[in-house]
Amino acid sequence: MSTNTDWSIGEVLKTAREKQVGFKLTYFMAIGLYALISIGITLAQEATVGTSGDIAASLIGIIVTLILFPLGVGLGLLGIRRAAGQETAVSTLWEPYNQAIPLIVMFVLMAVLIVAGFFLLVLPGIYLSIAYSFAPYLVVEKNMGAWEAMETSRKAITLYWWRYFGLMLVAMLLIIIGSIPLLIGLIWVLPIVAIATGEVFAKTFESSDGEALKADPD
Repeated sequence: MSTNTDWSIGEVLKTAREKQVGFKLTYFMAIGLYALISIGITLAQEATVGTSGDIAASLIGIIVTLILFPLGVGLGLLGIRRAAGQETAVSTLWEPYNQAIPLIVMFVLMAVLIVAGFFLLVLPGIYLSIAYSFAPYLVVEKNMGAWEAMETSRKAITLYWWRYFGLMLVAMLLIIIGSIPLLIGLIWVLPIVAIATGEVFAKTFESSDGEALKADPD
């Protein structure tokens, strides 16, 4: 697999800052929809089975998490589309549901492997949680299967794992700083972080002829 790792944290953040102009309204409308749906489902869950630690409540909680997972992927997809200069309609939020089954299978596989990694001296879990970051978007954007997307993401991100980890740390710092003055700074920070992630995705997985990258057969 050939990937482009010629990017820097400062470069992608600068580009994202430029591209967030005209994108903020759409992005926050999508966040608002996500929040409303999440709250509505949570309230319905509490009204029906409650939030106690019994088996029924736990099972419903897992099902709710699986149902919402594609919606969360849709938020990230908006940043990827904006970075690529594509249309970013709010309806993009629903697109991952077209790949709901492979996404849910992937979520379960990732959860099992990451949790197992945390039990193995913690570090493998941290490595995998970063390395699998782009897997859901490879399913949606490149039409890959669950395991293929996970392995493609892992192999590509491993080439610059520390740099991507650094980008995540910078993003967390920006979010913390943006939250201090009554959350006002998040109006700019959240779209910038989403687009910066999309910039890295594009630089990593867009080959020169526009074809999707595939995982190494071995």
